[in-house]
This record gives sequence, structure tokens and C-alpha cells, in this order.
Amino acid sequence: MKNKFPLTRFQRWMERAAWLLVAATVISTAFRWNTLPKVMAIHYDVYGVADDWGGRWIIWILPVLLAVCCSLVSASARLNLSSLSLPFQPNMERELFILRAIRDMLCVVNLECAVLFSVLQAEMLTEKNLTLWFLWVMAGVTVATVVFGCWRAWTCNQGTL
Repeated sequence: MKNKFPLTRFQRWMERAAWLLVAATVISTAFRWNTLPKVMAIHYDVYGVADDWGGRWIIWILPVLLAVCCSLVSASARLNLSSLSLPFQPNMERELFILRAIRDMLCVVNLECAVLFSVLQAEMLTEKNLTLWFLWVMAGVTVATVVFGCWRAWTCNQGTL
């Protein structure tokens, strides 16, 4: 069934940016494959010291997870309002506004997920420690995006936005 409300220009741009990061992550991993050591650090403790090791094939886990996550979020952004499970009864007269708020949120979260996974993959490829603050900042930004998106969808449903 064709969606009666296609993605907006902003939403398409955010999706393209996320998929561009997915492609860049896969390509950079493929180019670095032959230069990687046979055994690599795959986990670091709080102090930035490697505490777990694995074969270099493990480097493909993040790009695969990134592609799966982006696919799922992109697919969910294309659902109709009636297909979504919302914590409120949607006012179908305001369907376009509610759907746009939810899709905006999903597309931004998709890009945030792509940024996080790409940076983590770059850290593994360069074998440099990522500062812990980056993970906290990304977690905070993503939570704020979801909270703002839900609030925006709810206020659109009420007709106050």
C-alpha cells in the first residue's frame, strides 16, 4: 500500500546522510582490512586500556549492525500512523502533523545512530581510544531527540503545535 504522506525533503536528506555514513563506514573498513593486525583490541575499559582481544573479522560487526539499524529505522519512518503503536490515541484529523513529528524524530535518530557507529568503527580501525565523553554526549543527544519528538507528536495530536 502506498503511503499517502511521502517523506519530506528534510527527512529524505537526513536518511541520505545516514546511508552515506553507512557506505563510508563499509568502504573505510574494506580499505583498511589488509592493514589490520590478525589480533585486535575489541574492548577498552574505562581508562582506555584494551581488556579484550579478537580476530580482525570482528571489525565487520559494527558496519553490519549499523546497516541493520539504519534499515529498521528507515522502514519504520515509512509506516502510516495507523501502523504505529503510540502512547496516545491519535487524532486522525491531525494525522499529517503527528506523522511528520514522528518521522522527523526517527530520521534524526537514524543519523545519530550512524554517527555513533561510524565513530566507533573509526576508533577500532585506527586503534585510538575514544574519549568517554563522546558516548555520553551521543546518548544525551539521542535521548533528547526522542523526548522532543514524542513531545512534539503529542502536542500535534492535541492541536497546540
